[in-house]
Amino acid sequence: MFDPMYDQAAGLRSVAPPAGIRLVPVVLSRDTDTAFDVVWLLGSGLSAMGRNVVALDATCREQPGRTGLAQLLQGRESAAQAESEHTAWRIVPAQSGLSTLMHTAQTLGAQAAQARLAAQFPPETTVVVLAPKEWLSVLFEESVARPLVPFVMEPSGVVDAYSAVKVLFQAGGMQPVLVPLSRGESDDLAAQSLGVLCDTARKHLGWTPDSWPMPAAQTTDTRKAWAQWMFRMEASALALDDGSAQQPSWQKPSQPEVHVPQLWSR
Repeated sequence: MFDPMYDQAAGLRSVAPPAGIRLVPVVLSRDTDTAFDVVWLLGSGLSAMGRNVVALDATCREQPGRTGLAQLLQGRESAAQAESEHTAWRIVPAQSGLSTLMHTAQTLGAQAAQARLAAQFPPETTVVVLAPKEWLSVLFEESVARPLVPFVMEPSGVVDAYSAVKVLFQAGGMQPVLVPLSRGESDDLAAQSLGVLCDTARKHLGWTPDSWPMPAAQTTDTRKAWAQWMFRMEASALALDDGSAQQPSWQKPSQPEVHVPQLWSR
């Protein structure tokens, strides 16, 4: 999907994010294919920008022959060792490890769980956490994290998206972001479905979530649109500079405005 371009990350390298771990929660719903599409796009796109990306997969349990987050938390494997065995970005089994972190969050608080997670990876790593809404509401409770809610404009997708928004907003105290994906629906149908979802949230939750749709293939400048979308995803990540301080980079006063170069073509 992404073709290599000349000096893809030149513009972003000039404005490097602060050293530290960046956490990107992604909601895993019944439509696992859509969630994995977003994770794959984030991993491929951010690694093309020169980022070190790790995706934690709550659908995959760690095993002796398939190590992952649980082994990292137990000190049986270092992130550097794991990275040496993989390419620019990787998907790591994390079901048991995330379950352990949920216990940490429930006993010591979400910030303690986030700090423990951040300690497993080298600085300037972007960690995509793919997990059910209930898990994310515990792991990121009352944080400034912006969980991404991927969904398609079908009735079941809209229902699942509203359920995720409700749990994350009411139980987790966060402001999730809708990420609608097109599956060939007409523009009118897509707009109607998104409108129903937002109206329902406004009526029953008293709040309307932001929507960051994936760029359409027929946009005037597809590469620029994808670059801007990808940078928005990264800029909204929860930054843990010292393992405890929480602040998305787009709120940092030292973060200058960036003009993102054209990185990809479809």
